This record gives sequence, C-alpha cells and structure tokens, in this order.
Amino acid sequence: MPITLKDYLTASGSYPEREKHKELTPELLKNAEKLLVEVNQLLIDLGVDSVKISSGFRPAAVNAATAGAAKKSLHTQCLAVDIIDDKNQTLANKINKLENEAKDKFLAKYGLWLEHPEATRGNNTNWCHLDLSTARSARKVRVFKP
Repeated sequence: MPITLKDYLTASGSYPEREKHKELTPELLKNAEKLLVEVNQLLIDLGVDSVKISSGFRPAAVNAATAGAAKKSLHTQCLAVDIIDDKNQTLANKINKLENEAKDKFLAKYGLWLEHPEATRGNNTNWCHLDLSTARSARKVRVFKP
C-alpha cells in the first residue's frame, strides 16, 4: 500500500492538524507529491508493501522543537520523510547493505538520499530517512551522515 499524501502530512494520522496547517502552501504540496512518487516507487522495488510514517511535513515551530532536527530541515519543505523502521533497521539496511556503487545508483534512480542508519536510531523507535535534497547534488555518495 503506497504512502498517501494524508499519511505523509499527518505522520500516519498522529498529527491530523498538519493536513490543514497554515504553512502548507501549494508549492509544499507539490514537493510532497513529488517525494511520494519517488519513495513509493523505491518501496515497491524493495518489495515493501506497508509502512508507517513517523515524520513527514513539519511546521517550523514543530521542527524547532524537534531534538536533533536540522534548522533548515527538508521536512519543513515537504522534501523528506521518516519511515518507522524495526529494531534491526531492516528497511534502511535493505538499501545501505547494497554494494556502494549499486546503492548510489539505486538511490539516484529515484533522486533520493538516505540518512545513514547509524544516525536514525532512537530511544523508542528507529526510522529510515529519505529525502530529495538538491544541496547534495554534487556528491556521488547518496548515503549521508548529518
């Protein structure tokens, strides 16, 4: 089942008020739709049919209050998604364990970047962060550490 725009905006229903947030512009909605096309295709190609979002769109105040969040997080621009991952980080590692060149080619196919699984371990849950950064476009390696 693909990630819907509603799932993305509300973090799988955890924050329903974000779907109608005043900061959510038509441009941000277009960004979210573009991101979801790529992420959903990546998930299909990995054979993953069901996911839950821990963080999609983040209003500026929410982002500022989020521990460890970048000040100019791509979540505020609807260009990043965090997908809940299991204790073994199965989803992130399906990508990260590909050989380096294959991994970069795989992520580049979708225009996506993967935050290294070492940086996406939490106290209560792990997550897989994928984004459509343009700031890293000169880099060949598509797995990054913040």
